[in-house]
Order: sequence, then C-alpha cells, then structure tokens
Amino acid sequence: VFGQEFKLVTPGIRPQGSEAGDQRRIMTPEQALSAGVDYMVIGRPVTQSVDPAQTLKAINASLQRSA
Repeated sequence: VFGQEFKLVTPGIRPQGSEAGDQRRIMTPEQALSAGVDYMVIGRPVTQSVDPAQTLKAINASLQRSA
C-alpha cells in the first residue's frame, strides 16, 4: 500500500521493566524489532535514566541478541 520508501516510526518503546508513563500502548525494543519498525522512539527511558549512555548500550545489546 505504501511502497518500499515508506518508513515506520514507532513511539512508546520501553525497555523491559520500564514504567509505561503516559504511554497507553507500549512495546519493548525487541518486540518493535520483531514487528518490523524502521525507527524506534525511545525517549524518557533514556533521557530520564541515571546513566543514559549505559541505558542506551543495554538497549542496543538486547537488540543485537534479538537480531
């Protein structure tokens, strides 16, 4: 329907164990990868983390294991 150029950007991505916050529908990065998203919006779980760089590394590691 949308063609090859269409990119799927998905907000509400939360690492396992993260609070949902004000998001009504959430999924983990691994679930998003399985669902075929092109870009994941992972905001507050990273920006509000005590150690954002480490949080991002953990998310990337979980995605590498899932790939």
